[in-house]
Amino acid sequence: MNEKWIDRQDERVEIYQLCWHYYRGDLMKLTLGEWQTVAACLSSKPAIRKNEWGTKALNLLADINEQTLETLEYDYNRLFVGPNKLLASPYESSYLNIEGTVMQAETLKVRNFYYHEGLQVDMEGQMPDDHLQFELEFILYLIRFEEKKEVLHLFLKNHLLKWCEIHCCKIEEHSRNPITLAFAYLLKGFLQQEKLLMEEEGAVIC
Repeated sequence: MNEKWIDRQDERVEIYQLCWHYYRGDLMKLTLGEWQTVAACLSSKPAIRKNEWGTKALNLLADINEQTLETLEYDYNRLFVGPNKLLASPYESSYLNIEGTVMQAETLKVRNFYYHEGLQVDMEGQMPDDHLQFELEFILYLIRFEEKKEVLHLFLKNHLLKWCEIHCCKIEEHSRNPITLAFAYLLKGFLQQEKLLMEEEGAVIC
């Protein structure tokens, strides 16, 4: 493995980790200074800078202020948490199930992927296994092992890449906060890069 490959792997892990923390809700209480640190870190990542969606995300994050933070949690909840109808559901089954409902066959297919690798979500039965935070956490597990590259490709192809762009478009449609919109751009652009990387590595993507 050469140094360039290692750097790219480290960068991928860092971006997946950031998105995982975001969808867990861990970033809701960051201060303005901490968000500025996040923005500076992202601006150093070639995978973010070299695509138009990443550039849009960086531009939004560069302009956040205290007012942005005041409305962040409200917008995050209306998009992803509730209590009203979710405007950009973070559950795969919301997009792939014909009725748009959660805890369906699509959820069980994701769960079976986890089981195949000897894994189980902490809140199984309380929160659907196809929540984006769990899918990102699973990817973070797989990406650590070169021998699991085919499993990673299969999971991305059959799950995350099938629905996440639609999810990001829903955020773009309904977002009222620069940070929630920035993360939609960030995730959309990054997954486009992941798809290109898979093709470079010989994965067949239909």
